Amino acid sequence: MSATARTPPGLVDPDRLAQLEEERDHLLRSLEDLEREHAAGDLDDRDYDELKDDYTVRTAEVLRAIGEHRDLAERSHPARDPRRAALVVLVVLVLAVGAGILVARSSGQRGAGTVTGNGDSLRERLASCQMLSFQKPKQGITCYAAILQESPRNVEALTYQGWALIRDGQVERGAENLAEVVRIDPDYPDARVFRAVALTRAAASAQRSGDASTTRESFLAAAAEIDRFYRNDPSQTAIQVLQQEGLERTIFFGLLDARTVQCWQQAAAGSGTTSGIDQKFLDRLGGCLDGVLASSPTSTDALLSKALTLLGPDRTDVAAATAETGRILAVDPTNANALLLQASMALAADHLDEASALLDRLEGLPRPTGSFLIGPPEQMRDAIAARRRALAGSTTSAPSSRSATSTVPGSPALPNAGGG
Repeated sequence: MSATARTPPGLVDPDRLAQLEEERDHLLRSLEDLEREHAAGDLDDRDYDELKDDYTVRTAEVLRAIGEHRDLAERSHPARDPRRAALVVLVVLVLAVGAGILVARSSGQRGAGTVTGNGDSLRERLASCQMLSFQKPKQGITCYAAILQESPRNVEALTYQGWALIRDGQVERGAENLAEVVRIDPDYPDARVFRAVALTRAAASAQRSGDASTTRESFLAAAAEIDRFYRNDPSQTAIQVLQQEGLERTIFFGLLDARTVQCWQQAAAGSGTTSGIDQKFLDRLGGCLDGVLASSPTSTDALLSKALTLLGPDRTDVAAATAETGRILAVDPTNANALLLQASMALAADHLDEASALLDRLEGLPRPTGSFLIGPPEQMRDAIAARRRALAGSTTSAPSSRSATSTVPGSPALPNAGGG
C-alpha cells in the first residue's frame, strides 16, 4: 500500500510532499539544462519549444500539488499566526517563450472582488482556468471571461487572462488587462512580472529592427516593473525561479552599452565554460574591457564590468575593484550598481557601518539591475545584521579572519556567478 493510501483524508502525507518537491527540483534542473543546450546549439528551436512547453506545464502541475499540500498543512495548524499563513504563498515564474507561466499564489486574495459561491469554489475555478490557459491560451481566455463577467475586478483573473491574451497574439488587449490590474492593485507582483516579460520582448523586437531608443526605453520600463515586483515581498520561490529563468540577466545586459555587451559575448565564446563565470572568463572579459576603457574612460558600464572581473575566484583585488567603482560614482553618484558593489566589498571586509551607509544611499533609487549577480540589497542588510549579532556575542576582540572570497551575501567574489 502506498504512503498516500495510508494517509487518512484531510491529513498531510509527508512522503508524497517529499516526492513532489523532488520532482519539482528535477523539472527545474531540466529547464536549466534545456536552456543551456539550446544556447549551445545542441537543440533546435522546434525541439526546444516542444520540450520547454512540456516541462513548464508539468512543473505547474507539480507546484500546484505542492501548494495544495502546504495549504492543508496550514489548515492543520490553526495555532499559527494567520498573518504569516497569508504570506506563505507559492509564486513560480517559469517564463518560457512559447508557454510562459506564473503559478499564482492563493487565488482571489488581493483586490479580488467576489464571485458567486464560496472561496473554495472561486479558487477551484481560477486554478482550472489557469491550467487550461497554460496549454490552450485561447480557451483560457474564455474561461477567465466567465469569472470576470461576475467579478470584473478580480486581479488574478485579469492578470492571467491578460497573459493568455499576450500568448495568443492579442498583445494590446493583454497589456490593457495588466494595466487594469495595476490600477486596481499596484502591489500585485504577478502582473508586474508579466509586464516585464512583455517589455523585454518589445525591447528585443526593437533591437532587431535597429531602434536603439525604443530598445533602451523598453528595457528601462521592464527594470522598473522588476523593481516594483521586489518591493512587494515576493516569495523566495518566486525570486529563485525568476533568477533561474534569467529575466533580470536579460534586462541587465539589455541596458549595457553595445561595446561592453560585445566584450561579455566574446568572453563567453572564448572561455569554453558552460557552468557560469570562472577565472578564464573574467580574464578574457577584463582584457576586452581594457580596450573599451582606453577609448571611453568614463563608460560606467565598462567600469562596472571591469570591477567585477577583479573579483574572481582565483584572483581577487578588492582595492582595484573599489577604485573602478569610485570612478563610476565620480561620473554618476547615484549609480545603483556601483553603490551595491561597494557595499558588497565593504560587507566582506567587515566594514559594516560603511556597508550600511552605502545601502542607505540606494534607498529611493531604482533596484540595481546587477543585483542578481552582485547580491540582493535586502540579503546584504540581513547579512549585516547577522554579522553584528555575531560580533556582539563574540568573546574575542580579534579582527575577523574571513577571506575576501566568503560566500555570505555581499561577498566580492561574485556570489551569484552562476547566474551571470
